[in-house]
Amino acid sequence: MTAPTEDRRIQRTRSALRSALISLIMERGYEAITIQEIIDRANVGRSTFYAHYLDKHQLLLANLAELRAMLTESQRATVQTRGGLAQGRFAFSLGMLDHAGSHVPLYRAMVGKQSGVILQREIEHILADLVRAELADSTKPDSRAAIPQEVLVQYVVSAFLGLLVWWIEAGMPCAAAEVDRMFQALTTPGVQAALSASGARR
Repeated sequence: MTAPTEDRRIQRTRSALRSALISLIMERGYEAITIQEIIDRANVGRSTFYAHYLDKHQLLLANLAELRAMLTESQRATVQTRGGLAQGRFAFSLGMLDHAGSHVPLYRAMVGKQSGVILQREIEHILADLVRAELADSTKPDSRAAIPQEVLVQYVVSAFLGLLVWWIEAGMPCAAAEVDRMFQALTTPGVQAALSASGARR
């Protein structure tokens, strides 16, 4: 019975550290946080922290790994139930908007004016990977790109984050589904046109 007990202890410790980081991000912003503040909030020792994470950046990545997993699953479910880019919509966006709507203080700290650059960069990486996956599923392997895929990825991610930041800073004046509708209407037709042109240039 020792191993399950140790596993639960490890899980509790990591959960406490992740929760401490998130609460401190909401209070002070990521860049101002110290390891000492994290371990004080989590009520663990410094040696315990370093037994699990190299630094606060690795702790941040552990938190964001949970977000990535959630968004990947949401994307998969949306493709199955409502379709993806081939059916005229990006599947990643509504899950991200719903998550932001449920964690507004956190997202204000992550993507608002007080955000650290590192947080924005990591979120952009997650979204870019999700967009790449959807573009790959909608592009024929032998197609010649009219517009390079990475240009499309950066365009979609920038457009989405711009709307997300506006929505949060404006006090969420409409529902997540409405923001998603506007994002799809503004973004999807142009991307589909670029993909169609790529398929035609063979």
